Amino acid sequence: MTFWQENYGFVKEVYDFRCSKYLEWMDNIEAIIGKVMANTQYTAKEFKIIKDTFTSLCRDLDKEGTKSWLDMMLEKLSAHSNDGDENLSGRDKAMKAQEKKKLEAMIERHTGLMGPTMEAQSKVVHYSECYAFGDDIHPVMKVLNEQRHLSCKEIHPHNMDMCEEQIDKQEKVLRTIENQSPIYNELMKRGQKLKANPNAPSFLEREIKKLEETWKDTNEKAQIRISLLNDAFKDWEVYEQQRQAIYTPIEALEEQFKTYKRIYDPKKGTDWLERKKKKAEDFKKTGVEIYTVIKGAFTTIVTLAGDDKREFMEKEINEIDERRIVIDKVDKMLTELTEFNQKLHKFVDALAGLRAWMMPACEKLNFITTSTDLSPEDRVKEIFDLQGQVTERQPLLEPLEAEAHALLDLPENEEGQTNETALGHMREYNTIKDTIQELHDKVEIEAGSITQDQKYFAEYLYGVKNFKPWMEESETVAKTVLVKPAKLEDAMKLLEEVKQFDTACQENKGKLDAASESRSKMEKQSKADNEVETLNGRWNLVKKIADERVTKVQELCDTWAELQKVTEGLTETIANIPGSSTPDVASLEVIFKKFKEINDKKVSLLSVV
Repeated sequence: MTFWQENYGFVKEVYDFRCSKYLEWMDNIEAIIGKVMANTQYTAKEFKIIKDTFTSLCRDLDKEGTKSWLDMMLEKLSAHSNDGDENLSGRDKAMKAQEKKKLEAMIERHTGLMGPTMEAQSKVVHYSECYAFGDDIHPVMKVLNEQRHLSCKEIHPHNMDMCEEQIDKQEKVLRTIENQSPIYNELMKRGQKLKANPNAPSFLEREIKKLEETWKDTNEKAQIRISLLNDAFKDWEVYEQQRQAIYTPIEALEEQFKTYKRIYDPKKGTDWLERKKKKAEDFKKTGVEIYTVIKGAFTTIVTLAGDDKREFMEKEINEIDERRIVIDKVDKMLTELTEFNQKLHKFVDALAGLRAWMMPACEKLNFITTSTDLSPEDRVKEIFDLQGQVTERQPLLEPLEAEAHALLDLPENEEGQTNETALGHMREYNTIKDTIQELHDKVEIEAGSITQDQKYFAEYLYGVKNFKPWMEESETVAKTVLVKPAKLEDAMKLLEEVKQFDTACQENKGKLDAASESRSKMEKQSKADNEVETLNGRWNLVKKIADERVTKVQELCDTWAELQKVTEGLTETIANIPGSSTPDVASLEVIFKKFKEINDKKVSLLSVV
């Protein structure tokens, strides 16, 4: 009995154990390759365990000794009962074939694992560096996320000190971010270098992108927050400064308002108002500009402070608004004083106008009633003219009296009745009122002494007397030969003159007709000759000449204008003949014939003008 036959059971057990270990190794390496190649993000520590395990399993990757030993032992065990294959029983042959097949399957599996194992070996070191990179960015990401949170969290500084405190905090955030800059730059260089490796895992790009975006977003939000706080701080400075500054123009307006009063001298009042308006406008402009700045700054700081503090902060603005009411009061008072001054101007001017008429009217009445040089008709005419003037002005007194009381009858605290200027206006009005009333009474007495026939006869005589000078002048004009015009412009000017003369004839005929009508109204006709009939005959002769002159000169102007038009057409036609291959001589002859006819007519008309 041989050694193999005696120890078959023990050897078979060792063989099976070695086979199971071989299979276990392949199971383990398959599993670890799966972990290495899995697109899963491990920590560097976790991956180090995987890497160490993988490295340990790959120390005897070929397993040539194991494979040779198993193959040799399989041969030995198959021949344990005989010395050759030919002596093997059928059962032993089948067992040998089965074991051989199992061994070949294990070797084939081993061979199949070589490719993935070699690939994993080529990547495991780089993967290890990438996982280490992933671990290394976490502290930076944590800092950045914390600073981003600080830059985004709600803050509501509602005074200047709180705003300054927030600026200090945000500047600390910026310094913290800046301190991370070297680490961030080093990590980005390292990440880009790892990414350039063809074996770089897909998670690496995500990690790099996440780091880059977080860095950018954190910086942006930090800068936005510091800008917001700096702007808010500036607005707080402006708000605090201007909130105090606005009281300067407001207080100045309040002082100005106390000085406003009615000035009863219109000219002095106008000058005084102009000065007050200029000062008020300057203060108001300054106040409005400051208030606009305050409101702009307040909008920013109250937005940052939040709605909870709005009501509290608006109290300060409301205080300013209450004081700003003085602007409206000043505008209203200045408008009222301006209206008063305008009315006073109108009132005083009206008094001056009445006085300017009143004094000469009194003198005229005295002259009419005492003069021995006035003819009876002139005396009657002057009395009735003066009566008309008085009647025209009397209705003005009542509204002036109402205006005088409205402007001048004021409480003593407004100096309406104690102001000497105001009292002077009232005395002036009363003087004018009494004088005009006295003048009216005297004129009515004088007019009452004149009968209706005397009035009509006076109107007749006055009309004839005023018509005669024009009649004599017009007869002279009618006898004067017209100057013959040398050109169309002179003819047009002459036409205008004869038309004006004709119009004057018609207007003055109305005066003569009025005189005739006044005489016809007399109940008892005068024995004096009626000069209207003679004057009518003289007027008819002058009017006839005036009509003839208008007709002749008008026809002359129309003919001359037509001649000028034809002359221009003839000149243009003659000028075009040299440039024409077939000149239209017939048309030229027609135009020339027409020119001659019109020119002859113009010469004829000119001779009789």
